[in-house]
Amino acid sequence: MKKLLTAFVVILLLFTSIAAASGPYVASKLREPFHYTSCKWAKKIDPENIVYYQTREAAIADGHRPCKVCKP
Repeated sequence: MKKLLTAFVVILLLFTSIAAASGPYVASKLREPFHYTSCKWAKKIDPENIVYYQTREAAIADGHRPCKVCKP
């Protein structure tokens, strides 16, 4: 039981650190639009090209424009 609890805590910590590295907005390094992470077009971005942003302003400052579908 103790090993199971330890494994659960480790997985929880890993998930938390991954979530902290992401953000509510996502874009491709190769394309102009940025999206909400829930947008159907965001889900098509190749993982090696994905960039996360915490704010709209950060995405815009990095040269992206809002998606015309999800309108972030």
